[in-house]
Amino acid sequence: MKERIERLQKRMQEEGLQACLISDHSAVEYFIHRQFSCGERLIALIITAQGLPKLVLNELFPLELPSDFELVRYNDTEDGVQVVSQFLTGKVGVDKFWPSGFLIRLMAQRPDLNLVDGNLVDRIRSVKDKEEQAKMRQASLNNDRVMARVRELIQIGKTEKQLEQEINAAFRELADSDPSFDTIVAFAENCADPHAVPGEKVLTEGMSVIVDMGCRFEGYCSDMTRTFFVGHNSMEAVYETVRQANLAGIAAVKPGVRFCDIDRACRQVIEQAGYGPYFIHRTGHGIGLSVHEPFDVSAVDEIVVEEGMCFSIEPGIYLPNVGGVRIEDLVLVTADGCEVLNHDPKDQPVL
Repeated sequence: MKERIERLQKRMQEEGLQACLISDHSAVEYFIHRQFSCGERLIALIITAQGLPKLVLNELFPLELPSDFELVRYNDTEDGVQVVSQFLTGKVGVDKFWPSGFLIRLMAQRPDLNLVDGNLVDRIRSVKDKEEQAKMRQASLNNDRVMARVRELIQIGKTEKQLEQEINAAFRELADSDPSFDTIVAFAENCADPHAVPGEKVLTEGMSVIVDMGCRFEGYCSDMTRTFFVGHNSMEAVYETVRQANLAGIAAVKPGVRFCDIDRACRQVIEQAGYGPYFIHRTGHGIGLSVHEPFDVSAVDEIVVEEGMCFSIEPGIYLPNVGGVRIEDLVLVTADGCEVLNHDPKDQPVL
């Protein structure tokens, strides 16, 4: 915990920030190793360039903090924003998750503050330490284990909703975890929707199946997508294009490249095959304590990749009213390339 605070304080000093105001529950957990669910009530971790970090928390939530943090309490008869404001001065980074109702009140109460985007926290969290990397590996290994079961669960006659429920049960059985996000299961033309909601469509011979799923290990998320065919399917050539795009993206990952360069490596394969207009989303996203973390593997993200970053490579092709293919793996950036955290095969799509 102390090392993470010191890393942030160093960056704050470089950027001339007197304080960072952090409200995102997963970011608070990252720094103090405690989970929170405060609903609509204010929570704020205030990290100053020097001195003890302060956690402003409602009295309703019992908590003991380590000695290198100060716990500041307020109750429902007090203005939490006023409590926060007394610890702020000068240039303050505010994270993007703090509700506007709190932020606007702070701006009205303290017009003297210079409030800026607090993305320094994103920078710190994007690079995983050795302990985090081990947890990310195990989360993906557990996800692999469940995906092996998925191949057995995909059976003619089942609905998308039935398969989703069976996958969620397999997570609890094989990974001792609930899903890290809502499991996506789509059949046939529904595969053309990247965020399809499982419904009552029944699986029949010749259909394609997309499964996008993940679990947690000690708070850290996994995320993987595989596309299958129940018997041979006209989308098999599309599948091979997406697989090659996935491999090209993985091959492009190394310290020093930009996220937009990795996106370009994937997108170029799909464009050369004539499907450019049908790759309709970014190539990937960061992942850790939250399933979607900065930064984006996208055409507009020029952030430079660093060793220890973890993110997805998930190109896809989506043909309206026909179907779609997506293949997703997580990668961990190493000194000279990357480690692919998923080991579930991508060259055996036909069941």
